[in-house]
Amino acid sequence: MKPDVASLLSRLAPNFIVFDFAMPWIPTVAHPLGVRSLLSPSSSAVFHRLPHGPIRAIAAGDDRPSLTHQEPHETPSRIPAASSIAAAGGVSQPYQAQDSRTSSSPLAGQPCVFDRVMSCVAECSAIIAKTCEEIERPYIDYVEAEHNKPMLLAGPVVPEPPSGQLEKRWAQWLAKFEEGSVVYCSFGSETFLTEEAIRELLLGLEMAKLPFFVVLNDPEGEEAMRKKLPEGLEDRVRDRGVIHQGWVQQQLILGHSNVGCYVNHGGFSSVVEGLVAGCQLVMVPQRGDQYLNSALFAGDLGIGLEVERQETTGDLTRDAVCEAVTKVMKKGEKKDEGEEKMSMEENHRKWREFFVDKGVEERFTGQFIQKLKSLAFT
Repeated sequence: MKPDVASLLSRLAPNFIVFDFAMPWIPTVAHPLGVRSLLSPSSSAVFHRLPHGPIRAIAAGDDRPSLTHQEPHETPSRIPAASSIAAAGGVSQPYQAQDSRTSSSPLAGQPCVFDRVMSCVAECSAIIAKTCEEIERPYIDYVEAEHNKPMLLAGPVVPEPPSGQLEKRWAQWLAKFEEGSVVYCSFGSETFLTEEAIRELLLGLEMAKLPFFVVLNDPEGEEAMRKKLPEGLEDRVRDRGVIHQGWVQQQLILGHSNVGCYVNHGGFSSVVEGLVAGCQLVMVPQRGDQYLNSALFAGDLGIGLEVERQETTGDLTRDAVCEAVTKVMKKGEKKDEGEEKMSMEENHRKWREFFVDKGVEERFTGQFIQKLKSLAFT
């Protein structure tokens, strides 16, 4: 493939080539031909904090069973100490550090994901990020200084309003409930929850006593997924709960007036999608940048809640799920929680207005093009 790419670049002579960690060798082919390479990861700027915490030790061969926030990790002065990401190099719980072993383990004799990403960062000409200064200024400054690379900020990619109509069966089901009362839950197409996590998630939603629509995926199909459901649950929640496997019109569901909460895995695009739709956000991150995205949105920006987990194992509990959902949905709110809830609502409103502002989006595009031109002629 390298000769083919080199031949194509020689013939077309572009200013830039955009690549990701799947082909970390792109800079070595492009740069000798005078073509600058732009790394385009799918993550936010804050994800690039990962190499400076437990994951760096893991990738270096540290096999201790627990790498925690008590370990002596670097916390750069450019990262505000009060930020949710400052502690422990980006991952604050032992289970998060242990989860990082997946990306620091070689795969089929090839370099691990961590080494691929760091190679890309080291060799590229610049980094493209789907973010903006308003959201991640301290982290953008840090990444540029740490890696001595300019960042081209594309702004958070806000989805266009969906077209078409919601499938009739789901429209009729949602219509049965009050405005803003339904909890929608999905963890994306690439996340498969364990049987234990499925049980605690669903029982927590049942405890919240709110209507819910849960999309679950199982690599072995719907029948296998159904076998993992808590015994008797479907009968108990038949009038107010949907548990579905497969594709749904997510944007149309999130935008439905009767949907008020989005429980998700903390993917950057998913969080933005839910926020723009006007849903309250509850995050249950599963891996990698999702932990950092959740800390960014729930912690730094204050526009949602991350479900608390068992510190060492990361186990999900029904009580924690119920508590997070009822809190954002204003059910069972305690008097001393009123100020925190009001602040969350204000932050939610402020950031939603920011994301849907077309003028802001146009400004991001203009600044991105200007910086790209500047990079091309330097």
